[in-house]
Amino acid sequence: MKAIAVLLLLLCNTVVYAQECDCRKKFDSVQVYLRKNYVGFIDKVTPVTQQTYTAMVAKLQLQAATIRSATHCLLLVNRYLRFFKDQHLALHIGYIPVTEKIALTQSQLDQLQKQPVTAVAGIYEADHLYKIALVKNLRGLRSYAAVILESTVPEWKPGEVIFELAGSGTDKFDLISYQQHQVNFDTVTISKQRDGLSALGWQRPGSTGRTAAREMPAFGEMPSAAFFFRQMNDSTGYLRIGSFDAANYYQTDSVLNANDEYIRKNTNLVIDIRDNGAGTDKLTERLRPLLYTQPVRIIGADFYATPDNIKSWSRLLDEQVGKVPDDYLEQLRNMIHQGDGLQGRLVSMGPDENMILPSPLPIPAKVAVIINGKCNNTAEQFLLEALQSKKVKVFGAPSAGALDYANVNVVKYSGPDFSIEYPVSRSRRVAMGQGIDNKGVQPEVKLDFSNPGWLEEVVKKL
Repeated sequence: MKAIAVLLLLLCNTVVYAQECDCRKKFDSVQVYLRKNYVGFIDKVTPVTQQTYTAMVAKLQLQAATIRSATHCLLLVNRYLRFFKDQHLALHIGYIPVTEKIALTQSQLDQLQKQPVTAVAGIYEADHLYKIALVKNLRGLRSYAAVILESTVPEWKPGEVIFELAGSGTDKFDLISYQQHQVNFDTVTISKQRDGLSALGWQRPGSTGRTAAREMPAFGEMPSAAFFFRQMNDSTGYLRIGSFDAANYYQTDSVLNANDEYIRKNTNLVIDIRDNGAGTDKLTERLRPLLYTQPVRIIGADFYATPDNIKSWSRLLDEQVGKVPDDYLEQLRNMIHQGDGLQGRLVSMGPDENMILPSPLPIPAKVAVIINGKCNNTAEQFLLEALQSKKVKVFGAPSAGALDYANVNVVKYSGPDFSIEYPVSRSRRVAMGQGIDNKGVQPEVKLDFSNPGWLEEVVKKL
């Protein structure tokens, strides 16, 4: 039954939910819909958090009642979603903003030149493409507006607003970017200790800026392929699995088949799954025999049965006819229809299992799994299984922490156009106190990937 959960993870549904262009009504329609259908709501709005949640909603409702800007309305929706700290709960914006223009006086520009470097307002540049004046300009939720002074990009002209800052706390801002003539949100901290704008590429003229440490490749001449095997020494092999995506199954399968003899001859095996996210368990099943030492406990998930969620998944399954086996689809239909007539009940997507394989392979005797902060979803499920092996040691940086809530639906809104992805399944690990969201799977040995010798360190400590 675990395969069902993985298949669902790869797919998403669409529900069209239109509302008139009124920010208060728009905001209320979002929070009412998610309260009914978002599986994380039942865990994240509890007697302990209810007062905080209620105060947050009331504050956003008051702000929504006064907002006329579509962009600022979307920012309120985004702030609401952030309360839940769920990487599978996401806002996607289809609305195309109208470019705003602000005329600045010479006096204003002269004042900006005198601003201390610790001030938010001032003159900034970005990669010799733009020169902007970041000025205090209160409008709606906005605290500051970034006005183009010079641009080598034809799409942007002097006087146009390329981004806004909306205060969200002490030294904290929401950044509303229009850089691609689309709306994108980010968060920044601007203080004496931290220059969030510099981290995003906006720097004061003459500033050297900050260069992020570059992740060093595993090998000096790193193959461009996301899947390959390389012999490192007489006893150690390196296997790169760049994705568990179903679309890459045959490519990865061919690499494993072509190198099976060599992989099984190595006492030590390094499996590098950095940057790996959502995918299919078909690939993880291929790797299991290399890791297995004892029965592996696999915790199942539950589906949040509501009329909207059942309807959308039923429509999805109809669209898969002819693409996957009929008996598989029937199994899925039976699973979701356990919830027919229910409003907000968790129904099992399959029991917890003990995965048992034939006797463990003596070779490889030791396996290193390398991870980083971009590992999520299927990669994290693979890690939870791998850590139960006596021959596995995990190296790198904590994973993304995005596995507890999964299998997204999409609800669409119009006026302005946007959609919200929200998960409809929850791992039973959450109720057991074993959730990993916002924490990630922790490596046993941390690595600094900016160090050119990180792979040699793995081999030494394996």
